[in-house]
Amino acid sequence: MRSGDVTFIQAARRAQIIGGAIEVVAELGWAKTSIRKIADHVGLAMSAVLYHFGSKDKLVEAIVEAMYAAAFDVVIPAIERETTASGKLAAYIRSNIAYFDTHRTHLAALTQISSEDLRLSDETAERVAALDPVAILAAGQADGEFGDFPPGSMAIALRGAVNAVVEKILRQPEFDARSYGEDLVRIFDKAVAAT
Repeated sequence: MRSGDVTFIQAARRAQIIGGAIEVVAELGWAKTSIRKIADHVGLAMSAVLYHFGSKDKLVEAIVEAMYAAAFDVVIPAIERETTASGKLAAYIRSNIAYFDTHRTHLAALTQISSEDLRLSDETAERVAALDPVAILAAGQADGEFGDFPPGSMAIALRGAVNAVVEKILRQPEFDARSYGEDLVRIFDKAVAAT
């Protein structure tokens, strides 16, 4: 085994620390989160956390990457299963909202991390860019499935409508995100429909 390889046990320990860190950040906020508080939360020595991540900055990078990876695991397969632009658009809406609804702790943590600390690896940034709904909208127009509208502006409206649910989910635990997602599917079906 090369020195750069991560063993199964090391990967499991890193995942445990990241999961605990997400919970601590969600509860306390990033400014009040410390390596010691994370270590105490997961029942490890502070030195063990530092061994795996080296610093709070490296840990926040791992936290952000883990949250985006969890979102990709939900959103990408849902979109890829669909064969039409309408199907992909509906999957984009439903899967993003499903991720938000089932990962409330992730959302709470992510809202606590400042934009200066929110750094993505090049690979993650590319995957985020690939999920831009402009491509779905433009493909639907090219196929004649969607009508005439500016895809960039429609994508901004779509992302805004999808992301608006985050505040509702965080402030109202009983909020029915699934129904909201279905409402958005109907609204955007009408907005993009060919006349």
